[in-house]
Amino acid sequence: MTENSKDFNRKADRSIFFPLLIIFIGVIILLSNLKLIPGSGFDLILRYWPIFFIFSGFDDLLNRKWTGAIIDFGIGSILILANLGFFAMSTWQIIINFWPILIIGIGLDILFRGRSIASSLIGVSLAFLLMLALFWFAFQGNTTKQAISTPIHYKLGDIKKVELNIKPLAEKLVIDKTDSNDLSIEGKIFTSNTEDLTIESETTDQVQKILISNSWVNRWPLRIVNNEKLWNLSLNANVPYIINIDQIFGIQNLTLTGLNIEGLQSNLVIGTMEITLPEIEKLNANLECIIGEMVVIIPEEYPVTIELNSGMTGVTLAEGFVRDGDKIYSKNFSANENGVLLKVNLPLGSLKVKNP
Repeated sequence: MTENSKDFNRKADRSIFFPLLIIFIGVIILLSNLKLIPGSGFDLILRYWPIFFIFSGFDDLLNRKWTGAIIDFGIGSILILANLGFFAMSTWQIIINFWPILIIGIGLDILFRGRSIASSLIGVSLAFLLMLALFWFAFQGNTTKQAISTPIHYKLGDIKKVELNIKPLAEKLVIDKTDSNDLSIEGKIFTSNTEDLTIESETTDQVQKILISNSWVNRWPLRIVNNEKLWNLSLNANVPYIINIDQIFGIQNLTLTGLNIEGLQSNLVIGTMEITLPEIEKLNANLECIIGEMVVIIPEEYPVTIELNSGMTGVTLAEGFVRDGDKIYSKNFSANENGVLLKVNLPLGSLKVKNP
């Protein structure tokens, strides 16, 4: 092997992905600390995380992986635009529906890597068409249709307590208070034709147990919904609730103002969780978001203790809240009061605690 070929191989093996990644994170956090850009550094990193694909694209260009570069640039750009709200589909809907495109892209990159100029042009053209198709489907493809709407209505009757178990896959979950005094729960569930929706209810000793969940199924033709996959549930203020939520991707918007919540367990793997606490004397709640943003809205003059289990987590507290190690206290907290205890597990992301 000649010296020239050795030099070429050393260049081809170089990677600029991690230097670009470190520079990006540092610049974002610095600009955020200097108040030159709105939002916290962690919020911005979570919003623009698909730029990692673009960094990988530059890495591919450096190593002359032309097909892989087109795919990385395309996926990164599309997911960033989705995070900014340019598409009818959310970022996670795009990932869930079109993740096999990444496998196809990897196959094309391997197939045409190191080939002749003509073969490389064919690989680049195929990759470009693949990304164009992904952009078209994400924006408004001809396979889109309205989501399937399923109404939810349960009479209150002589019910004394409701145990509500909710297990969405990748949706936006909204919980608030209903204006009806006759229903224990009402609302609508929107799903696509690639999901099976399960709704079960049973009543024992005046305790109503409700399970709402969905699962993915293989159906053809695939119908991508062009409106938001919303789970909107409204609860009765006159009956106590125990709420358990297990969700993989998506958004949780839990406005519990005016509700009687005896227990709350909410688990979200990746996404955004916003919870407005009810004004009740005692509540123990467990909130978990593995990767994402969590916003806790606490009523004014309300005693609350937050036990935080965090990793790489940015914490923003409104005026009056005090952090002592892994605990956060509201300004009216007293060690002699039971009050509200929130156990928060947020390994990676941002936590905001504020008043309405």
